[in-house]
Amino acid sequence: MNYALTLRRHPTPWHLLIAALSLSFPILLYRARHLDDNSLTSWQWVFIGADPWQLWLALLVLSPFFWLLAITPNRRLGGDKRPGLATELTLAPPRQPGPKIGVGPLTRFLKHLSSRTWASPHRHRLGPPLAAFLACLLFLDTPEVIVDAARYFVQAKSLSEYGLPFFFRQWGIEIFAWTDLPLIPMLYGLLFSLFGESRLAVQLLNALFLALSTMLIAQLGRDLWDEETGQAAAWLLLGIPYIYSQTPLIMVDIGTMFFLTLALAGFHRALTRGGGYIALTALAVVAVLLSKYSAWLLLSGLLPIFCYSLGADRRTWQIRQTWRQVIARAALALLPALIVSSWLFWEYRTVMAEQITLLLEFQRPALITGFRESLVSTFFFQIHPLVTAALLYSLYRAIKRRDLRYLLVAWLVVLLLVILGIERIRYSVPIFPLLALLAGYGLRDLVDSGLRRHLLLVIVGSSLLLAKGAFLPFLQGFAERNIQEAGHLLDTLGAKQATIVVAAEAEEVLDPRIIIPMLDLFTSTKLLAQPELKEPEPPPWAAKSPLRFSWEMPLPPFYFTTDLDQPQPEILVLIKGSPAAVLPPELSFKLQNFHKLKHFTTSNSIFQHDPRVMIYILVAEAPGPNLGLADK
Repeated sequence: MNYALTLRRHPTPWHLLIAALSLSFPILLYRARHLDDNSLTSWQWVFIGADPWQLWLALLVLSPFFWLLAITPNRRLGGDKRPGLATELTLAPPRQPGPKIGVGPLTRFLKHLSSRTWASPHRHRLGPPLAAFLACLLFLDTPEVIVDAARYFVQAKSLSEYGLPFFFRQWGIEIFAWTDLPLIPMLYGLLFSLFGESRLAVQLLNALFLALSTMLIAQLGRDLWDEETGQAAAWLLLGIPYIYSQTPLIMVDIGTMFFLTLALAGFHRALTRGGGYIALTALAVVAVLLSKYSAWLLLSGLLPIFCYSLGADRRTWQIRQTWRQVIARAALALLPALIVSSWLFWEYRTVMAEQITLLLEFQRPALITGFRESLVSTFFFQIHPLVTAALLYSLYRAIKRRDLRYLLVAWLVVLLLVILGIERIRYSVPIFPLLALLAGYGLRDLVDSGLRRHLLLVIVGSSLLLAKGAFLPFLQGFAERNIQEAGHLLDTLGAKQATIVVAAEAEEVLDPRIIIPMLDLFTSTKLLAQPELKEPEPPPWAAKSPLRFSWEMPLPPFYFTTDLDQPQPEILVLIKGSPAAVLPPELSFKLQNFHKLKHFTTSNSIFQHDPRVMIYILVAEAPGPNLGLADK
């Protein structure tokens, strides 16, 4: 207690320490960047085009503002409300009532609405979700840097093209499913049906998923501990720079993270409060089961919540609920989910059996013995190191206080990172909110609310600065940027359709046909593959390639035409899987009456996949002997 009082009376040295740590960690990490082996946003790569010292100076300039905001006596920033802790807020004396002035009904309604909304003591809870959603908007221009997005786009487009009944009937048959599950591509397809094939709609949905995840983890933190722990967890989730590289992509990881967090937070409330939380939990569990196979094991996080709900509250030593009440609520929440999931799995038993076999025989060995990303990379370079420090301290605090509630959150972290030994950060995305909650628990001993706010501002601000100033420019330098810019150019040309010609080299890292749906994602122009374009024979080593699906995925029918009298197209797009790809001689005639309009050659020369895109436009007569063929 004396320590806490001393901390309150002399907070300036501690503020200086927080500022010093926030400025020192980037320098130390930059010097040790060779330890970062992340496969997407490694610090060894992201500073090739970004100036690290310019970013550090920006952080230096922002540091006083973080300090100033932290010590501002504003209730919205969160004062201490934990029992037994004195608050630092100095409240103004109550205003004396003035003379009554007649007001109309509209004025009284607006005053009532303001008092119920903006004057609410819980209005500060809107801060993290609003900040999360707005932060995601800064990264909308990120290229689609993971080629797995081609699968999800084709699945979603199949729904928008042929309807929901076709989607369910042909999932895994005509719709190539690989090892995917249908829920999140279905949501993307419904968005396409409503708003057209808009990547922006998908990005906004992922931004909403992240925003809602901050609300859910804050709720779970409040239910298990207190308001400050939940709010800290919500803000600390935004202190993971890597997450901003995932929200703009048409992938399933952010959606899986949201549904898993919803299942955990909803299940806790279903057991303690019942009511509508029971139905919400059932829907969330079904959503997790239909989002991603790797998330099935993560539903084991429901078990410690159930066991804890059967026990007594250590603070009062009173039974929380009777065991019959807990079991009844758990059954009502999980049995409907089990029945619905069992029916779906029976309907897709053949497809899922093939997928699970592929997971066990192909992806599981590759995950264990293949490429791995170290925990040092994940917890110091891709997650803010102060979040990691709070996470480590939380373990010490929980052991010291024998807090069993800690196990409810820590179990999935231990399962994924220790028991299963998964060292791929993309597989850890669903547990990011739990990591944030554990770190928020580690800040509970930081009694001074100003210091806590300062720490949170430093973590979130520096993480956003790193993601926006280094990660985003690096990702925009990927060769996939060529696909994005080519799609935008096609939209400006005003043509209704364009013909696609694909050229590959002998030892292509993936089947370049996969670029066609990725290009389709960025344009409203109808893309038609050349009739001669057939599925190539995969090379012998493709069976063990992480991009094996690109050779096994057939192009769907909407990329081909059945019109045998199709006129010569006005626009022709030549896609090269790499700069060394050569156009086959039998297809060279396609360019004889075309003039090269634009050649997209962006590349950071780091990854093997290095696609190039050229757009040709039809001319009445050939402009000369060289029509861009020299570029092949």
